[in-house]
Amino acid sequence: MKIYCQVTENGLVPMYDSDYDEKKRLKVGSKVLCEIKKPRNYEFHKKFFALIRLTFDNLPYRLQDELNIYSEDDLLQSLKIDLGLSAVVTISGRDVYREGSISFAAMDETEFDGFYHRCVDIILRRYLHGTDKKALLEEVDRFR
Repeated sequence: MKIYCQVTENGLVPMYDSDYDEKKRLKVGSKVLCEIKKPRNYEFHKKFFALIRLTFDNLPYRLQDELNIYSEDDLLQSLKIDLGLSAVVTISGRDVYREGSISFAAMDETEFDGFYHRCVDIILRRYLHGTDKKALLEEVDRFR
């Protein structure tokens, strides 16, 4: 059972009639396991891809050739590897690429927020070395 709730002073309150109906099925005093996830914000998702586009558009040609980054998707895959979300593993003597996902289903808002900020840090350190963090984030906001 999954229901959407809103946090109030008195605890979690079901947001929709269907969620309330599901909650009513629980017996008072019963023990339940809850998984708290913050649904992803689509605007934040768009902000992340603005960061990717802006970084790719300003990526030095030398790095493009060194790192084989010739598209925004290549940059995203490289960032996932840098941050340990994706990896090349050896299976039976063959290198196999294992891709991690940043889909809405794979990461909630909290996880994606952490991923976004780690991406900003690695972009500043590895891809756009010497760029001011505040200036980059302001440009991302304007770029969307």
